[in-house]
Amino acid sequence: MTDNEIRDAMRTGDLEIEYFDDTNLQAASYDGRIGNRALIGGKDAEIDVERSRSITIQPGDFVLLITKEKLKLSNNIAGNLGLKSYYGRKGLVILAGLQIDPGFEGHLVIGGYNAAPRKLVLDYEAPFVTIEFHRLAAAVEKPYVSGEEQKRGEIPRIDKDYLRTLETQSLSDLANDLRKLTQNVGQMQKLLYYFYAPILFLILAAVVGFGLK
Repeated sequence: MTDNEIRDAMRTGDLEIEYFDDTNLQAASYDGRIGNRALIGGKDAEIDVERSRSITIQPGDFVLLITKEKLKLSNNIAGNLGLKSYYGRKGLVILAGLQIDPGFEGHLVIGGYNAAPRKLVLDYEAPFVTIEFHRLAAAVEKPYVSGEEQKRGEIPRIDKDYLRTLETQSLSDLANDLRKLTQNVGQMQKLLYYFYAPILFLILAAVVGFGLK
């Protein structure tokens, strides 16, 4: 849908975007902004992004983010989600939730991963995802049934429970492990040279001496 078609759908009620900001309406999409809640893997407490004004994602961290906008799609409109290239170039990866089904209602809960070797700072209300809307040829028979938590702008409890028990290894940890492995390999090479090489030399000398007799 083009920008004019998105506006028309909002006027007719086929599409609702709560907290709509016209500056985020693009030629054929709408830019969703970072909302007030977030959760990082392995952490117990949610982050109040609105109060802190930003969220910092360390290398290797998995994070759940909620959009500021609340969407409501009719049964003949579907959506497609993509990361804004600005954050993609910095190493942020979206791992799930790319399809928005007809009938969806609520704030989008988006899973992301920092694949960069340095931390990422995401500011509150910064546009970070691009949402495309598609009008279908006919209304679907089985529209999506949204949960109450998504409608209220909350991270679903099942996602919270999983993320709090998630143990991720940061890229810095992986680099340290690789460095230790390299050191161990170097030590083994030295051991082979100083310990096994003389033994092999003695064995070879014995074989040569036995052949000369």
